[in-house]
Amino acid sequence: MKDSEFLQNWRVLLAAFIGISVGVSSIYFYSIGIFMKPLAAEFGWTRADSSLGALIGTSFAAIMVIPTGWLVDRFGSAKVALISLALVSLSFFALGHFTTGLTSYLVIIAIMSMLTAGSTPLPFTRLVIVAFQQNRGKALGVILTGTGTGAILLPELLAPYVAAHGWRAGYFVLGVVVASAIPIVWLLLIGAKDSEITKEVKTTPIGSLLNNWRFYHLCLIFLLTALAVLGTVAHFFSMLTDSGLTPPQAGAIASLIGVSVIIGRLVVGFLLDRFSAAYITAGLFVVASAGFLILGLGGPAYAKSGAIITGLAIGAEVDLIAFLISRLFARQIYGLAYGLVYAVFLVGGAVGPYLAGRLYDVSGNYISWLMTASSLLFLAGILSLFIPVTGPRASSADTMKGEKTAV
Repeated sequence: MKDSEFLQNWRVLLAAFIGISVGVSSIYFYSIGIFMKPLAAEFGWTRADSSLGALIGTSFAAIMVIPTGWLVDRFGSAKVALISLALVSLSFFALGHFTTGLTSYLVIIAIMSMLTAGSTPLPFTRLVIVAFQQNRGKALGVILTGTGTGAILLPELLAPYVAAHGWRAGYFVLGVVVASAIPIVWLLLIGAKDSEITKEVKTTPIGSLLNNWRFYHLCLIFLLTALAVLGTVAHFFSMLTDSGLTPPQAGAIASLIGVSVIIGRLVVGFLLDRFSAAYITAGLFVVASAGFLILGLGGPAYAKSGAIITGLAIGAEVDLIAFLISRLFARQIYGLAYGLVYAVFLVGGAVGPYLAGRLYDVSGNYISWLMTASSLLFLAGILSLFIPVTGPRASSADTMKGEKTAV
């Protein structure tokens, strides 16, 4: 019975996997570090200036993810995702063609982030929430390994290409990759269940969500996590090249993040269907905190370990957001609830890279940042122990009953 969910919905899984792989949360975010130094070298930017792209981009994405959640609930995931992917492709071409300095770069990033919020995991996880009941954790883990694919391939393939052909050519290649994936995603999503909860979206007011303490609890946990983890990922490639590694060598080590992301998401997805999500979340963040501490104290010698531990943390956060929201709040407002929590997560992802860059400019190294990131993750782990979710995934009958009353 459980396995039949995968047989019946494999097209949704594959479409979501590909869409997330080429979406703005994967292909753009994991390429930031690759473009950071070439852009700074050509235009004379500081490391903090180079980090402004992540700050501006994720800030505008955070603003748009809430209305995007409403659009997904109102018009369906497939339409929003496909249009957004097309805009991701166009945005990469714009970055390669129109960037002439810091101002133009940041303006394009801002516009890109506003127009492409529908290519985040939001619409794709919603499709899985509708399709899966008993295997929801595993299904979310499978599709969200798409971000790990970007983390593996971009450092390995794009970094040497940019080093040889320049950053403009690198952006053009990314535009082509995204454009090539859109028809495949469209064909796979034909006939997918996407309107099952759309008609219910007006029945639950936003006030009932904002008056729920569980919402703010999740927001704080994932804000701290995003500050620490995404701030580190954006600078990880630069950390490696600062230590004396060549771009290909740094790309090979950085690609370990992607491998770890995939492993982390599959393992966490498997565990979420069997054990308490609160304990899984807490344990993961505390382990990642220890890893960042070791990376900061040990330096380049622990670069591979740092890549693996960082990937494990990234390999869980979006899965956990989607899973916890599906457990704690009514399904008919999934898009809105996910959008709000993910917006807070993106705020952390915006501030983290910039804060890391500022600390680097002040100290001349990343040690102070890694100590800060370790502390933030440890606090997030402690707070996770109090998430009001116990036991594995509820049965299908219990799920439907809870979705009528939970807000």
